[in-house]
Amino acid sequence: MNKNRKAEHFEQTKLKNIRTFTINPSRLFRQERDWSCAFACIRTLLSVNHSDIADEDSFIKKYSLTPKAYFSRDIKKLGILNENDAIFGCDISEEITFDYIIKLIQKGYGVMLESMINYSHWMVLLACYPLNGSNKEECSLVFFDPYYNEIRIMRLDEFETVWLDGDHESNGIKKDFIAIK
Repeated sequence: MNKNRKAEHFEQTKLKNIRTFTINPSRLFRQERDWSCAFACIRTLLSVNHSDIADEDSFIKKYSLTPKAYFSRDIKKLGILNENDAIFGCDISEEITFDYIIKLIQKGYGVMLESMINYSHWMVLLACYPLNGSNKEECSLVFFDPYYNEIRIMRLDEFETVWLDGDHESNGIKKDFIAIK
């Protein structure tokens, strides 16, 4: 929250374990189809520890992917990440918070988050910069957006308003993610 504004009506939201962090994939993979953002993000996160990443066509053929929105539960069932240390939002029973995501990153995971940007859209979280303490309003997040093939910067409080799973009403996951080590 801006120092010049007083929190009189709206609550100041804070993070518990906030500090600057970055992840450095060796490649950022653009999605090649309008529905393949999840797989571009997976390929991007796998490039942190692997040099030989299959192209998108090979991914699609290998896992018999069809055009649709994919959520953590779908990706887990496909077995794409069986050979990796991965955590799926669908396996978390408690409410998923950004503090939980921070803990995963501190343990060495790269994280992709699904949101309502472009409806059920996955992006890779590359960095977090708490600009003034622990206020979410003054914390900037840096994402790789595979749809536009660009880096996107958003305030954490702004991101949390769109961090909503596109299928949350049927799958019960409000804030979906996949973390890969």
